[in-house]
Amino acid sequence: MLWSNMPIVRTVPFSTRWLAAAVLALMAGGCGGDARVEPDPTPLAPVAAAPVDTGLGQIVGTAPAVTRGVVSIVLLDPVADIDVPLPEEVAVMDQYGRMFNPGFLLVRAGQTVRFTNSEDDLHTVHAKDSAGESLFNVATLWGSRYEYTFDLADDYKVVCNTHTEMEADIMVVSSPYAVVADTDGAFALPDVVPGIYTATLVRGTERHELQLEIVAGRNELDLTAL
Repeated sequence: MLWSNMPIVRTVPFSTRWLAAAVLALMAGGCGGDARVEPDPTPLAPVAAAPVDTGLGQIVGTAPAVTRGVVSIVLLDPVADIDVPLPEEVAVMDQYGRMFNPGFLLVRAGQTVRFTNSEDDLHTVHAKDSAGESLFNVATLWGSRYEYTFDLADDYKVVCNTHTEMEADIMVVSSPYAVVADTDGAFALPDVVPGIYTATLVRGTERHELQLEIVAGRNELDLTAL
């Protein structure tokens, strides 16, 4: 990137009332008067920044709202292969109040989940896949952490062996774009590579699919009819 040493000059719109007052002041001054220029109290409108064209798509959508505790999950799978890096942040599932927090995590295959214990109580983190096979079973003391990378897409159940009322779910997906809709069904997916996709709406055990094209800029997606 080249940087210039030239000063940046910004033009700011001004009120015509200022200009008229200044002219009157100059006329009065030339005739020996004592006119003063009063500032215009009208605030200047801010200069809006031009939107940045990234060439990516921004999705604003609506899915069915939460009913009987069942949320809507939206997955986007491209028809053509694309390279979307894994999220940089580590997903966290904590233990406090004798609960897993949050009780549900949505992560991509290959993403690491960090399990922590924020209370002075002995817990365990026991994760099982959809077939009931145990992936790991570790004890967690207060202030401890344990990290595990989920490489395979599946639905995983997490339990605490010392407190059987503690349960949580982790959904691992291969889709490069995935989101849990809000309670009212609203969702957003930023920075989506344009192209043809299969959108999958997941609600509990139900799955509905729709093929669509994502273009650069704003895309509105209504999945309430699926």
